[in-house]
Amino acid sequence: MKYNTIFFAFFFLFIIPHATAQKKQKIVIEVVEQPLNRIFLSLRDVYGFRFAYDEDYISKFSISLSGEFDSKEDAIRHLINGLPLKYEKSGDVFMIIPDRGLKKDSVSFPEIEGQILEANTYEPLPYSNITINGQPLASDQKGHFSFIASTDTSFALQISHLGYYLYDTVLFNSVNRQFFLNPSVQEIGQVLVKRYQVEKSALVGDEPGKMKLNHVIASYLPGYGDNSVYAILRLMPGILASGEQSSDLLIWGSYEGQSRVQFDGFTLFGLKNFNDNIGAVNPLMVKNIEIYKGGYEAKNGGRVGALLNILGINGQVAKPAITFCINNSTVNSLVEIPFLKKSSIVAAFRKTYYELYDPAKLNILGPARRYRMDSGGQSNMNNSNSGMRNTQIGLSALPEYNFMDANLKYTYRGDNGELFYLSLYGGGDNFLYDVRGDYLNVNLIRQEKEGNRQNGASAYWGKTWGKGVSGNFTIAYSNLNNSTSEENRFVNLRTQKEQIKKLIKVENDVSEYSFRSENSIPLLNGHSLDVGFGYVLNNIKLERKSFADYLINMDFRSERAYAYLQDYLPVGGIVELKTGLRIDYSASLSRFYAEPRISVSVKAGENWKLNTAWGVYNQFIAKTAIVDSVDNYAYFWTAANNDNIPVLKSRHLVGGLTYDNNNFTVSIEGYHKTVDGLTRYVSGTKRIRNGYYSGDGRSYGIDLFIKKSFKGNMAWLAYSLSRSEERFPFNRGRGYRPALHDQRHELKLAGILNIKSFYLSANYVFGSGFEKTTATLDDGSADLPIYSRFDAAVVYRFAPKKFKMEAGVSVLNVFNHENIKYSNLKRVQTRDRSFINVYSEAVPFSPMLFLKMKL
Repeated sequence: MKYNTIFFAFFFLFIIPHATAQKKQKIVIEVVEQPLNRIFLSLRDVYGFRFAYDEDYISKFSISLSGEFDSKEDAIRHLINGLPLKYEKSGDVFMIIPDRGLKKDSVSFPEIEGQILEANTYEPLPYSNITINGQPLASDQKGHFSFIASTDTSFALQISHLGYYLYDTVLFNSVNRQFFLNPSVQEIGQVLVKRYQVEKSALVGDEPGKMKLNHVIASYLPGYGDNSVYAILRLMPGILASGEQSSDLLIWGSYEGQSRVQFDGFTLFGLKNFNDNIGAVNPLMVKNIEIYKGGYEAKNGGRVGALLNILGINGQVAKPAITFCINNSTVNSLVEIPFLKKSSIVAAFRKTYYELYDPAKLNILGPARRYRMDSGGQSNMNNSNSGMRNTQIGLSALPEYNFMDANLKYTYRGDNGELFYLSLYGGGDNFLYDVRGDYLNVNLIRQEKEGNRQNGASAYWGKTWGKGVSGNFTIAYSNLNNSTSEENRFVNLRTQKEQIKKLIKVENDVSEYSFRSENSIPLLNGHSLDVGFGYVLNNIKLERKSFADYLINMDFRSERAYAYLQDYLPVGGIVELKTGLRIDYSASLSRFYAEPRISVSVKAGENWKLNTAWGVYNQFIAKTAIVDSVDNYAYFWTAANNDNIPVLKSRHLVGGLTYDNNNFTVSIEGYHKTVDGLTRYVSGTKRIRNGYYSGDGRSYGIDLFIKKSFKGNMAWLAYSLSRSEERFPFNRGRGYRPALHDQRHELKLAGILNIKSFYLSANYVFGSGFEKTTATLDDGSADLPIYSRFDAAVVYRFAPKKFKMEAGVSVLNVFNHENIKYSNLKRVQTRDRSFINVYSEAVPFSPMLFLKMKL
């Protein structure tokens, strides 16, 4: 900054007096060892020059020149004399381009190739959006891109990445280099240089069914300061927030286990996420988040629902860094260590330091009410008690929960965009509730335990070959071990006799070994081909015991190979056509499965974009619902076989329209999905014999997203209108009926206000209620509990000495609305006609503090 000031003072002191002293204006230049790009800026400001040039390229040249010149052309010729530069004039614009007259270009067509990195940390920025002469394309996981032109020799290049400044320049002829993007917020001591970090929360409408999220803003939303990724996900359209689903994502009507979460290339099968404060992915490790809600391209597969792809940071190579977070219940830490010249090591650790919930504060007995079970509800699949009167009483249980996980990652950055990393993950959680309470003349004792152990590892190597061809190879492993038990005991208060009504133990272990190769081949003018292949092996073990008897004892093995070919064709900078075919071969089933995909995007004017997509999707491992005699549901991993569990097959049809102008975005997107091969295992009913049953489902709906950003502040609205239905042989009439997660309306409002170093935020979620929680009262009316939750937070950022710090206070469920947690509603039968609902309460009124420090 000091040298810039001296230079400009020097420039104006010498140029302006000389210029004004001449009767006929001459161009006066007096510079000593100054970068050429700065000289051009001064000529623009003083004499009205207009330039087009590659700033990074010409900034390499330092110029010393003293003289007066009669014309602009004369001044330019003297400035670039002896440099490998020349100029061309288009109107009154001087285009400064490389002079390749003395060196024959060996490339048949001009090629723009490079890697996109963050300016401070040298982190590759994957899947950045790029426009070259109006033709759109995207970088790969390494941040690499390549564009081959047929006729152009000059290229208007724009690069954008969520949460970063726009990179805008002009290039000439072929280049192959790195492009550095600056974060929209940079901290220098106690001075905050910013371009409104929170303005860009999400990128929607760029591709059918796809969203890209700015995970950084999660720390400004209400929560624990190191909020899980779920804190921002739950506020997006089409992603279920009502019911606070704890162990899976329900997106666009997908069932539990039908969507995949992937981190650094390995699958996360799921850990609990109670109260939205802890997720399976450490937020300090997150670099990039992409969500494919449906209609996604051929290179993605293996699921019939949605895909959540998360990439982790690679770590700083310039200097070590330490980040530490603490809140009401957890500690979180991250260490980044440069290793040798081109490598880095990242380590992260999280742990609850006391039980999240206090079981001593159980609200054992809720209000009693009379209700009638009938055939209208989804839960009455067996209908053995249909039409009978039963007493229902609510028991609210707050569970014990503890959690721990760790990440370790090594990254090597080679020349020409080469990238290698080894990413390791291990985590586990334990969940327990123990309810004891008197009901009429019975003492109820119910205990439920669940333990999860998740491990994952991946090795990735990506390299750019000749002529812009880019490829990568990934080897990955992941495993989830789930152990659950459920025991119901009753003590007769008169006779003191104890009876164990239910004792269930389940062990479910699922592992995945995979290899994949992905390659991108650039053709002319943005046209490209993607080709890839891979191999996946899943081993699954499921044991379910009732007392000492095995109800299920199965080992599954799913082995399959796949290949895909995908063509991306931009037409005239207006239409983007993407066609692809994916072929899966199941060695376990000895069968091929074809999955055609197609999508079209059209720019309908400067600010409008129309998207549509259609595709076929197959899933070979999934969660199967196990239903007991009182309609409690539990989900466990199984694999398709030739016997009782079919392959899931789904068809997606997606369409949407987006308007984006002046930081105002409106997006509306509709979908229709069908799925065949749904599986239920029924156990312990009188009307239906035990065993597996297959069915089908359908879901359809509309998402609306409205966002406005203004001077560092932002607000958005997300609304979903949807219907999810299913059909099984045991349904009365065998027609479609509402699915368990069917909910008609969900509305979300969120806003962040930035006042100097303070960030004030609030969000609200309303859900119209689930079919699963519906009861029919004596008067025939339906009792459908709604979901309503309002959260608020204040965050303060400051930088004492060498530290960068954030402190904040959040209040979840400000109005303490009593909500039901979707995945933890259980029904207990006490006598033949008496039931008790036991549920884990969703987030109550919860004030919390957090502190985050970075060195």
